[in-house]
Amino acid sequence: MPNNIDLWDRETWDAIRRARAITYGDIAEATGITYKAVSKWFYSERNPSLRSQILMAKCLGIPLTEALKNITDPSVRAAIRSVIL
Repeated sequence: MPNNIDLWDRETWDAIRRARAITYGDIAEATGITYKAVSKWFYSERNPSLRSQILMAKCLGIPLTEALKNITDPSVRAAIRSVIL
């Protein structure tokens, strides 16, 4: 896994997804979003919500403390806490 994980980068998502043999279906189930919507995230046709990105990171096994350490906006941090807890 890369040292500096960028939670917002599709290439990072896809590299980790492939390395761990996680399917779009697995991500769809973990996020509660349709398979079609998830595939659009990976093909840059749509952007996942913050909540979906966090749930996807959990599904991909990305350590959230590392991925989110540079986020300082209090409202974003509150949204993240609401999903993690």
